[in-house]
Amino acid sequence: MNARILIADDDSNLIEGLRWYLEAEGFEIIAAPDGEVALEIFRKEQPDLVILDIMMPKMDGVKVCEIISSESDALIMMLSARDSDIDKVRALKLGADDYVTKPFNVSELVARIQALMRRRNRTRGDVPAYRWRNLDLSLDEHRAKVDGKVVELTTMEFDLLAAFMEHPQVVLSREQLVGNIWGSDFYGEYRLVDNLVCRLRDKLTGAGCADFPIVTVRGVGYAYRPEG
Repeated sequence: MNARILIADDDSNLIEGLRWYLEAEGFEIIAAPDGEVALEIFRKEQPDLVILDIMMPKMDGVKVCEIISSESDALIMMLSARDSDIDKVRALKLGADDYVTKPFNVSELVARIQALMRRRNRTRGDVPAYRWRNLDLSLDEHRAKVDGKVVELTTMEFDLLAAFMEHPQVVLSREQLVGNIWGSDFYGEYRLVDNLVCRLRDKLTGAGCADFPIVTVRGVGYAYRPEG
């Protein structure tokens, strides 16, 4: 079955333009004109990826992103005419996997979608499990649990946690983490890694896994140091 993408935007011309390009790449496209309809369609159709315009009628894209990320691990890409770092950080903290500023190059947008989908669809061979104190990470089940309860992580957050736990004591640069999370088709800025690390720390702490040992190595990147 082809991957399904839900596009939520009140600009019908933008939707039809993206539909043409994405269907040509083999994706199945579903469209919604506002946030409320987008949420209704999402819950019914369960698409693989959701493209959300931030400024939409009835319910804005940030709120829809927050709800979807709390209910599923679907990939989320935000669209916005505002190129504000505050907007980007807010969307990423709420569960978005990518943020694209309008106007954008459609070919680049398609490439970024394909990169997200390749990361989602990548397979693992012999998949181990990891543990730190009350945190269990299962790559096979694609789940993180604290005290036996599932921690709701986005795909990016899970991949970041896996990258750390697979490489204890190793200092990983932002470039290396980008390779683990986004792959070779990364089009964003490396500071997105910093935002992602903050999100992961906050979620683990909120779930009851305080002081998870991700340390910042100034001028280099981050390291997971379970032994201190």
